[in-house]
Amino acid sequence: MRLRAVTVQKFKNIVDAQRIEIEDDVTGLVGKNEAGKTTVLKAMHRLNPANGVGRQFDVTTEYPRWRLARDRRQEDLSELRPIVAEFELEEADLTEISDLLPAAPPEGTVCFAARTYANGLVIWLRCDLDKLVRAAANESSVAEEDLPELLEGTSISKIKSRAKELSKEVKEESPLRAKALTAFATAIGSLDYLRGITVIGQEAANALAARLPKFFYFSSYNILPGEANLTELAAKVEDKEELTEAERTVVALLAHAGEEPADFMDADYDSRKAELQAASAELSSRVFEYWKQNPDLEVVFDTDNVAVRNHPNGGQTTHRFLKIEIRDGRHGGVETNFSTRSTGFQWFFSFFAAFSEYQSSEEPIIVLLDEPGTSLHGDAQKDFVRFVFEELGASKQTLYTTHSQFMVDPGRYEKLRAVHDRATRRDPNQGVKIGRIDLSADRETVLPVESALGYSISQHLFLGAGHHLALEGSSDFVYLQRFTEHLELQGKAGLDPRLAMIPVGGADNMPAFVALLGRRLKVSALIDGARTSSKVERVKAAARSNGVAESAIVTCAQASQDLPANADIEDLFEAEDYLRLYNWAFDARIKTDDLPQTKEPILRRIEIARGKFDHALPAHMLTQRREEFFAEVKSDTVARFERLFSLLNSTLS
Repeated sequence: MRLRAVTVQKFKNIVDAQRIEIEDDVTGLVGKNEAGKTTVLKAMHRLNPANGVGRQFDVTTEYPRWRLARDRRQEDLSELRPIVAEFELEEADLTEISDLLPAAPPEGTVCFAARTYANGLVIWLRCDLDKLVRAAANESSVAEEDLPELLEGTSISKIKSRAKELSKEVKEESPLRAKALTAFATAIGSLDYLRGITVIGQEAANALAARLPKFFYFSSYNILPGEANLTELAAKVEDKEELTEAERTVVALLAHAGEEPADFMDADYDSRKAELQAASAELSSRVFEYWKQNPDLEVVFDTDNVAVRNHPNGGQTTHRFLKIEIRDGRHGGVETNFSTRSTGFQWFFSFFAAFSEYQSSEEPIIVLLDEPGTSLHGDAQKDFVRFVFEELGASKQTLYTTHSQFMVDPGRYEKLRAVHDRATRRDPNQGVKIGRIDLSADRETVLPVESALGYSISQHLFLGAGHHLALEGSSDFVYLQRFTEHLELQGKAGLDPRLAMIPVGGADNMPAFVALLGRRLKVSALIDGARTSSKVERVKAAARSNGVAESAIVTCAQASQDLPANADIEDLFEAEDYLRLYNWAFDARIKTDDLPQTKEPILRRIEIARGKFDHALPAHMLTQRREEFFAEVKSDTVARFERLFSLLNSTLS
């Protein structure tokens, strides 16, 4: 199963249901302190925990306090579901459960799993009605001419009734067609459990529960201690007592070496210590692939018998302790206790230790990182983000929370979700709102994203080598990025990665950018259409005066002979394609026939018909609904962008 979305409601400071779409690899939750980011992760963890299994929901302490007494009088809160997750069923899941269901679920069926405040697990399946109709029609060999009418139905019962009516109507003239419709009515009826009309059996629910991914949660409380009492830890493990987060990390570290705390109580503990050292060396090598702050550190383990109690008769009670030391090769091999080292390194190593038991596990695991790397230096945070995207997210779906600009990759902003607590003292019921990043939203919430973008630009401008491509605004950035991804998926060339895109904040800023930076940096520019040729000429004049080849200044109109001389980047789209983005952005229904039939740029034509609008919003829709858009994009649109990329890439030579 793959996690596709979660909904959190009536849990701590989250009041109204907040549905969060989950990326296939990494999803970041961004917001200021106390916004509710940790609340989301903790709710998810309790759905099906991999570690910390003793944690459960408590309606008395975790239901929104100011509503508890009132809401308790109105309903049974123990059955409320603070967390609901949506999982996409994969082929192996369908194979496993099909025989336990009234009928095999079609592709696209979603498994919902929820945990109640009474901590009961509730599981059900659901599928879009359209998909159910098509699946049943395909199974029953329904005639193509009958399918549109069946798809118009709004419920299984109505569709089933209409199929039976159609069967009677066509029985005399087409017995085979009538037979198919009768079979369809039976087939669609057997799928009513996918619309909540009937429930799945307990055996099927148990099979699905066994296949649910587990959630691994890690926070600063999971950091390894400098030493651990293995005698006490062994007793707690044997008695199945609940362990602290730090103790669980110690147990995970020992498990990575194939040992348990009790194994160090026997006479052969020295050989076990050697195995632990070997496991530590393996972990350290992985840590130092991403820890660049001081590569001369080495983690060393030792054990010691320590007197914990003196007896009146002179005897002593001793316990075996695990001691974790850090050897610093940069300072003559001096060893110091793990707990005295930088908090950043403690966090980094502890995470690798805690996660090691799940790293190669075939069991599906979803990783939840709560404010990872807060104590790391900015460069180390960027190293960790690289690890999250390149390694962790490549094998395990991962969610992390942050308020740090260095934990945000502006090139992947579509994978971020903004968490904003709107509650006030006067109106606590507003609660938390969670959604995709919108840079026009609450500035405090998106500050890490803005800061990361600004930092990235400054690094490119003043520290980075390479070639810079100046763009007028964020819309250009989004369109070039998304069409590059689309073309590369088709095995074609998009924008050359050596061109670092920099939005300069409008056409008016373009001449200054080229003039000031063209002398010492490699610069190209993409210019949208201007109402007059003067702005284009100003940019070209700035280029000539500062040693930038005029051929490095590309206008959108150069991408195709059928474009007007003052074409904007939006004119590279076929009108129908751009209007899809516009309609999605503004919930409109306009068509090409509704626009003035002139040769003017499409932005101008839309403004004449509908008034001025924010040009960035259709661009954001391309990010949010890119799969849907590119599934139907016209070939002429793609061809124009391909030609534009060829022009821009040629400026590198």
